Amino acid sequence: MNFWMNWTMKNLAYSVVLFLLATTFVFSQPLKMHERMLTIKKVKLLEYMELNQAKSDKLLVLVTKYENELRDLNEKIKSLSNKLADDIEKLSDNDLEKRNDELYNHLEMISEVQKNKLNEARNILSEKEFAKFQIFELKFAHELRKHLFENRNKRKNE
Repeated sequence: MNFWMNWTMKNLAYSVVLFLLATTFVFSQPLKMHERMLTIKKVKLLEYMELNQAKSDKLLVLVTKYENELRDLNEKIKSLSNKLADDIEKLSDNDLEKRNDELYNHLEMISEVQKNKLNEARNILSEKEFAKFQIFELKFAHELRKHLFENRNKRKNE
């Protein structure tokens, strides 16, 4: 019983300290939106997963790595699509095909990055933990979109 009490208290203390640090970090300096969302995601992930410190550390490194890769890919896709939209009427069919292929390939890379992230997470986590990780990934994205949509509607109605 004493072991479980100590373990639970240690995890609770770790979660509280991490949350306070993350909250302070988020509000203490102007960060980019991606960095803020990534910090919030990591805090929520650790709260949800209830992992030991070693697994938590490994998972945070993995999440940071892949979220940054996804951010970079999404920025590139946005740039490519904007450029395509600007030039669409001026380009020949051959140039359009090249631009379409480039955009398509970058969109395909997002799937690969997601797959790699899940494969690496599965190597770190037990099957139950991996199931929780996948559930978190899906729920967090859904809740984030829902929250952003609600805030946008609130601003419109004010």
